[in-house]
Amino acid sequence: NLTTSPSPHHTTPRHTTPVLLAQNTDIVGDNNFYSWDLSGDALESSSTANVEPLPIWSVADNVTGGSHDIQYVSTEEVGVDGYLVINNNLDKLLMYNLNGTLKWEYTPSYINDPGPGIHFNHAQIAYDKDGELSVFVSVRDMSCIAKLNFTSGAVLWTLGGIFSDFNVTDLDGHRYVVGDGHGAFTHQHNAEYIGDGKFALFDNGYNGSLPAVRDSRMVIMDVDEVNREATITWEWQTGVHALIFGDADPLPTGNMVGTFWPATVHTTSSDIRESFEASAVEVTRNGSIAWMLGVKGTHEIGSDYARYDGEAPIGWAFYSVERFYTSLLIKGATMDTSSGMVSFSVYNTYRQQFDLSATAVITCGGATVTKPIMIAAHWQETKVSQAFEDMGSSCEVSVSTQDHSVSATLSSDTSSGPSPSAAGSGSGDGYGQQAEQASPHTRR
Repeated sequence: NLTTSPSPHHTTPRHTTPVLLAQNTDIVGDNNFYSWDLSGDALESSSTANVEPLPIWSVADNVTGGSHDIQYVSTEEVGVDGYLVINNNLDKLLMYNLNGTLKWEYTPSYINDPGPGIHFNHAQIAYDKDGELSVFVSVRDMSCIAKLNFTSGAVLWTLGGIFSDFNVTDLDGHRYVVGDGHGAFTHQHNAEYIGDGKFALFDNGYNGSLPAVRDSRMVIMDVDEVNREATITWEWQTGVHALIFGDADPLPTGNMVGTFWPATVHTTSSDIRESFEASAVEVTRNGSIAWMLGVKGTHEIGSDYARYDGEAPIGWAFYSVERFYTSLLIKGATMDTSSGMVSFSVYNTYRQQFDLSATAVITCGGATVTKPIMIAAHWQETKVSQAFEDMGSSCEVSVSTQDHSVSATLSSDTSSGPSPSAAGSGSGDGYGQQAEQASPHTRR
């Protein structure tokens, strides 16, 4: 599982160029956790640089863990510089410091109970809506999300599955009440807290056998922890059955990016979603495809062919996808000459799990205001505004963090509406991007 992260090799200052990998099989003979430094020439499309992975720990550190996840956290965020990983048996969470010393461990109380398996496939340390440091765990075989107290490891609640503490209302209005034994999502992957009481996840719609419960889909869900009510507010149907794997992440645009694969490939289908062995896709909130990357198999045995063994794919598949930028993003920057107000939204280069300190500098009519701001975690919108008595004909805005900066120029001629994103070399996202095709899934 690939995640963008601050540097695993430096705590002061932190860097944002490395990408972390947790994997099953050793690829250079050291251990299961690696870091790639994706900076400079390595990010250029014309680059032929061979970027080698660095093992995070040595064999002597005796660090154990599996392929499903790795998250870097720092002392300023959780009190320790280290990594949260999932063990090989997918039933424990482990926190190691930078030297490979185990600092925190969670073992579920039901680990030896009869019934469904556990299969942790995603774990995340984040502050909840009330500012409490929590751990959110996607428990695949139990079709649920669990929230843990980071300090004690106590389970605060379970959402979904047969032990759910929540009533869950699906997008179609169907309500799954506590005690039903069924849920609105099944065998999900990459369930993740995205701030403001919301979760994003990939609902595989699979319960261990075919036919599947439903087509696999990306999902956004609102969670009311006080009243124990959860509501699915958005979905995007893949149109296929992805028995395992899959991802769904929000972008600064409001679009969603994710991965999926079809259990049966239909190579000549007019629906591009079922035409490839593996797909990564970005979709708009109205359900249109902004872009899609499809990988064809090298062992096609006909125009239609099944490509799974049990629940695992035969051939190509993507576990997850992450998008990141090489510059901070400024979105919707405006100067309102009637009110004297400058306003804009800013986003970090990657979807960080904790609020990020930054500095905004705004200059209008010869006056400059410098103000500290906090860029919200999870790519939530961070709004910045400042009033001026005399705006002049143009304003300059800039935002900088420890690692990155971005600037934009606003003029009174464009003050009536949002300006384009000022994203530097990371401006390829296309704010407000919509798919061009009339039918959202038709081959072109």
